[in-house]
Amino acid sequence: MENKFKIYICPVYFAPILSEFKDNKPVHCLAYSKCNYRCDFCDFDTRTVERYPEFTLETFEQTVWKLLRVSKNFKFTGGEPTLNPLLPELLRIVKIYGAMTYLDTNGSRPDKIKDLLDENLVDILGISLKGLSADEAANTARITNTKLCWDNVFESIRLGCENNNVRVILTYVACDGHFNDDSLDLLADKLSAFPNVTLKINNCYNVELIKGRRKGFVKDEIYDMVERFVERHPEFKGRTVLFSDHDSCVDQNKIITF
Repeated sequence: MENKFKIYICPVYFAPILSEFKDNKPVHCLAYSKCNYRCDFCDFDTRTVERYPEFTLETFEQTVWKLLRVSKNFKFTGGEPTLNPLLPELLRIVKIYGAMTYLDTNGSRPDKIKDLLDENLVDILGISLKGLSADEAANTARITNTKLCWDNVFESIRLGCENNNVRVILTYVACDGHFNDDSLDLLADKLSAFPNVTLKINNCYNVELIKGRRKGFVKDEIYDMVERFVERHPEFKGRTVLFSDHDSCVDQNKIITF
């Protein structure tokens, strides 16, 4: 295996969501340079290759050592981080130093996720659900393989929920015209088999200026929608969080817990 990979590292970018994060400090973002989806609400395919510098395992560990002085929380995201053949090595490096690892994945590769969970390399598993049916998920992800974006995703959720050492966060992106009270009720039904999952709702705020992409909601509108959801489904009280705008990513005080 070639000891080189491309990754974009943004120090202390994400605000912590859960109390498990060490010292309640922000989370370093480590974004891989490839993805197997091209989601309608994501700007990944507009990013230039220059954004992703090349690392070796040695230079990565040197960078991690510097980042540890600021925060011991690391979020591996993308793109799709499980496409990186060196991901297990990167997680091992971070774990050696006693840091917290957050794997942010689309859940399409449960075999890879299982290997990481079995080795206790992941503390928090974040999985993004692209739709409320196989066809809707495939349409959103702009792929034709529904197994990849549906069956595999629920298998990944199951693997995470069955591991007592892992906290599972299920992310759903709210887009205007694709998200309403009925959608939330259907989402609750889909997640009824996973009572320990934390539901993270992201307002689609980051790609509104990209022509032809889906758009998000006014903050008050989506807040009211999620509040009604928790009133209708009290089993989600205390385990539903809302990221209503970009500030929620970088300021923990802007994350709304219901």
